[in-house]
Amino acid sequence: MADIQIEFPETYHFSTELSIRKTDLTLDIHVSFASILDLVMEAHLQFFQYLGFSVTDIYGKSIIFANAGILYQGELLYNDQVQIDVVLDNLGEKSFDLYFRLSKDRRKEKVSLVRIRVLFFDYNVRKVSAVPEGFRKIFTEKKIPSYPSPLVGMAEPVVQTVSQVRTLDKLEVWRLSHNLILKVYRFGNKIENSRIKEHSQLLEHLRSIATLLPVSIAGAWGSRILSQKIKNILKAKVHLEELRYLLVLIEDLKIASIAEELADLDVINGHLKKYLVRIRSGKTRKL
Repeated sequence: MADIQIEFPETYHFSTELSIRKTDLTLDIHVSFASILDLVMEAHLQFFQYLGFSVTDIYGKSIIFANAGILYQGELLYNDQVQIDVVLDNLGEKSFDLYFRLSKDRRKEKVSLVRIRVLFFDYNVRKVSAVPEGFRKIFTEKKIPSYPSPLVGMAEPVVQTVSQVRTLDKLEVWRLSHNLILKVYRFGNKIENSRIKEHSQLLEHLRSIATLLPVSIAGAWGSRILSQKIKNILKAKVHLEELRYLLVLIEDLKIASIAEELADLDVINGHLKKYLVRIRSGKTRKL
């Protein structure tokens, strides 16, 4: 049987970094075959989220995998940070290829190359369907940026530019999220003083999620890497929606009225949506 040959394209569209967990290991030694695919599946979900789609709704169609090839190049161990570069290539009438390049230690060590043939599928008629024209235009008209593929497996470390320190208190969306934290803590303290320990766990969870919101926004503001900017914005949106759920729960339990805090969330969400559109279009790199 011929060896699998996979060559990563000269450019990539998206990059993400994932941590290796104990559950990813085989016999507590290194990452297993199945876990490589799990990492790739997570990266592909993040990639389509970056494009603005769910994999089950891309202009009304879904995607399915026809086949996959994996080329192993190195180990992944517990607590390793794996960098996954993703590119869509070979866009045909009904299919395309997704390439994934896994590396670690700031791309100094090769881990794996993966190529997956992807088909568009219409579940209403249960048949393979044509690539939606809107999806095709994203790539043929270069509506998302692509980046030159850096060398992987270099002997010398890749020097990464440290972002210039910026004054976050001048950043409106960060200031709004910071002020929201202060409101959450104030009414939380008031509730705990009047109802000893009755809702302490819920309020503690609320505080922890509220704190993550400005942290993710600050991460988006400080990064010079486009994919990391977008990743942090998407994290902020996830934290925002979890915070919204907790606030609604507090109101449903008649613990407190949270109309003002919900209104703040809507304003913050509006800022994040506008920024995400601008950053994906390449029009700006600032919040």
